[in-house]
Amino acid sequence: MKRVQRVLLPVIFIMSILTPVMAGEIKSVTLKIEGMTCITCPPAVKKAISRIEGVKSVEVGFWKGKAYVQYEEGKATVEEIIKAVEQIGYKARL
Repeated sequence: MKRVQRVLLPVIFIMSILTPVMAGEIKSVTLKIEGMTCITCPPAVKKAISRIEGVKSVEVGFWKGKAYVQYEEGKATVEEIIKAVEQIGYKARL
């Protein structure tokens, strides 16, 4: 049993260090969305952002004109998120 512990403990330690690096850190960004004119706009913005690989969650507020996005660093970038919003006809900025 002690031999197994001696082997497993270093492996567990190494994996605990590498897992966040391999998975990427979860980041958050709030974007100002311009051009939303009705209540059907936020779902369109949310759908466009959600399609990006690495995006974990999206909330779009019509009244505040903002998008709150959580994404995995290394898989998605703020630039990609802004581009996705602009491709559907809205303006986005930090």
